[in-house]
Formats: sequence, C-alpha cells, structure tokens
Amino acid sequence: MIQKKKAFKLFIIFTLFVFMNNCTNQEKAPGPPYTAEVLQMNSMSSTQKRSEAPTFKFDKATFTWLQDLNSLNGNYFNFVFGGILKASYVSGSIVAAKNFEQSKDLNLRYQVKNGVVVPKDYSTLAMLSSYYQFDVVANNIQTMTGYSIDTIFSKYGKIRIFFEPKIILETDGSTIQSSGKLNAAYVPGAHQFIMFQRSNLENIPLAANLQVIAHEFGHSIWELAFDNGNSPDCDRLNQEFVIRGLNEGFADMNSYTLTGSTNILQNSIDFGNGGTQRNFSTITFTYNDIAGGVADTSNSMCEQSFYCIGTLFANALFNAQKNLGYDQTSLSGSLARGTFMTLVTNALKTTKSNMSNLPSSNFSDYCKPSSGDSNNSLYNGLILGSFFNSFLTQIGSGATQTQICTQLKANFGSVGFPSTYRVGCT
Repeated sequence: MIQKKKAFKLFIIFTLFVFMNNCTNQEKAPGPPYTAEVLQMNSMSSTQKRSEAPTFKFDKATFTWLQDLNSLNGNYFNFVFGGILKASYVSGSIVAAKNFEQSKDLNLRYQVKNGVVVPKDYSTLAMLSSYYQFDVVANNIQTMTGYSIDTIFSKYGKIRIFFEPKIILETDGSTIQSSGKLNAAYVPGAHQFIMFQRSNLENIPLAANLQVIAHEFGHSIWELAFDNGNSPDCDRLNQEFVIRGLNEGFADMNSYTLTGSTNILQNSIDFGNGGTQRNFSTITFTYNDIAGGVADTSNSMCEQSFYCIGTLFANALFNAQKNLGYDQTSLSGSLARGTFMTLVTNALKTTKSNMSNLPSSNFSDYCKPSSGDSNNSLYNGLILGSFFNSFLTQIGSGATQTQICTQLKANFGSVGFPSTYRVGCT
C-alpha cells in the first residue's frame, strides 16, 4: 500500500517529469524495438509478504512487440484513442459492447534523447506506460497460464485497447453517456480492453498499473478457457451473479501470478475498505459471514458485490497453493506460481461443459447480468456447487484436488458449497 505522502511525492515527480520534457520538438525515434521512459512496477522481493503492494518507478524500458510507435500498433495489440463505445451493460470490469466509432489520432508527443523516447505530456506517458504493461503480460502469459501469446492471437486476432473512450449505455431504447473513470475493463466476445479516463483520485494510474492490466487480461484467459474463446452474448452461466464473481477471482489470481502481490488495487486507489476487502491473501470473512451468504452492498464484511465471491475463490486457491508447497515468491519453476495457475487454467477448460445438477434459472433475460441473485444464498450455492464439483473433477484426484476442495469448503461452507457437490474432501 502506498501511503498518502509517498503517493503525493510520486505525483509530484510524475508532474515534474512531464513538465521538464515538454519543451523540445519531436524527433524520429529509432526502432523497432523502441525504448521509452515509462512507469514500471518494481519486482516484489522474496522477503516481502504477498499481501504487500509493490512499488513503482519511472525508467527506460524496451518494448518487445511494438512495431509502430506513433500509432501504438504492434504484433498483438493496437491502441485506439478516445471515440465512443456503445455498450448494453457494464458489470464490474466486464463490458458488453461491440460497436465502437469516432476514434481520434493518438497524437503522441515526445522527444528523443540518446535513442530513448521521452514523453512530453501526461497522456503520452500514460499510453506508452499502458502499452508496455500489455507487452509484459504477453511476454509472461505462457508461464502464467499455459497459453502462448500466439495461441491467444490465433483465437482472438490482434487485440484492440480503447484508451479513454466515452461509453454510451443503451438499455430499453434509452441511452446514458458515461465517461467511465476509476476502472479498466474487458469486453468479452469482442476481445477488447478499455482503459477508462483518468481521475485525480488515482495514485498510480489504473491504465499504467501492471497489476490492473494483468487482472483485466485474466478475463480474456477465463473467456478462452471457460468459453473456448467465444463468450456467447446471452449465456445463462456467464450472467449468473456468482459466476461473474468467480471470473473476477480468477482475474485476481492472474494478476497475483504475474506480479507476486495479492494487493491489486491499493496502489492505484485508496477507497476505504474496498482495497482491503479485495486483498485476497489476508481476508477473514467467509460466504456465511456476508449477511448469511448474501454478497451485496448492504453488509460490512464485504461491500464489493459479486467481487466478494471472487475474493473467496482466489483466497481458497492461494491457500491451497501455499499448503501444497508451491514457491509463492517465484513466477517460474516446477513448483512456482505459474505452474499452479496453469493447473487451474487447464481445469477451467472443461469445467463449464461438465457442470451438472444446476437449479432452474432464477432470472429470465439471459442477455443481461442477473441482478436478483445477490440475495439468494441457497440458489447461488447450487450454482457454486455445480462449478466447484466440475472444476475439482477436472483438476483430478490427488493432493491438489483435496487441498483446493478443503479450502473451498472452509471459505464457502455448507451453503456456498453443499456437501453433495464436494469432490476430494468430505
């Protein structure tokens, strides 16, 4: 967690950095590969607790996959600046949108010093830093999940990243325009990312925070594994309250797997208990604690809606990983974070197709997220039970299955994980 004084100091350095480099004409940058001054996350040390937040720095870095600097277009990613994104709904960090129009030129402003691109304004620094985080994810995604970036590219094509668009929500014939601050998001089906407009509440810009980018990329991996890369527009399971929560928990695990920190949001935004409630290695609440199994905004134990479900899921996986003897300080290796997350991702590939004993649907419109299930803990428990049963079966018998089952049992109890669905533990 960045303290307020440190955050303010970083903001001052950030502002001076932009001001001092805002006085010269733009030159042609050598590359590819391009080297630029960007915001970077310092690696977590082995002595740090996983619940701690990493630190950040401004330093030069070389882009691996960027091919055209001025358009921020590369092998796997292409930035789109501004414009209007038409969406049918926004649910957490998932947006249902297919129609994008009226994009602007990026208009990057920089100077070149000794072959290094130095941004001349905040917007350029933010976009370059954001693109760099996607490069980092691409370079590590196979170690994290078992999917190579080329496999993802063959399924999704080049991924577009919308930087600071306006969002128009279209519901029941009416439209609502939103600037969309304080978040980043993933658009399943379209396989696109959104970096929302900046806010003065941000310490580390969300769009330039590797922890946040890795979380959002986790949603694309969930879609690839759980839905074979083709998330249906109107799919019951994807709209279920608790399944959306599990998706968020998987994305949190993806972020932790890359960065080594479970404290994903505190560096960027200080929003009361929200960051603490999302720091999944230190939570103490259970499914029963959140108002008798209810995960909504009316309780004090967790005020993060369906994210609470995901936090419990991520906590169970994290504790199982630790108890199984994985090295939680290392990304790569035979018993490291990436190895464990690859097992989880592989199990997810056949989880959906093998889910059984589902209750009758509790909502009728499969084209919109379910909003009425947050206060139905028994119904949600049957959905969770079906998911956990299939997931554990795909993990396979043995110590991993037993340990994950034990942790899920501890977190979700008899209501959130009914005994009839348990595989690998009693």
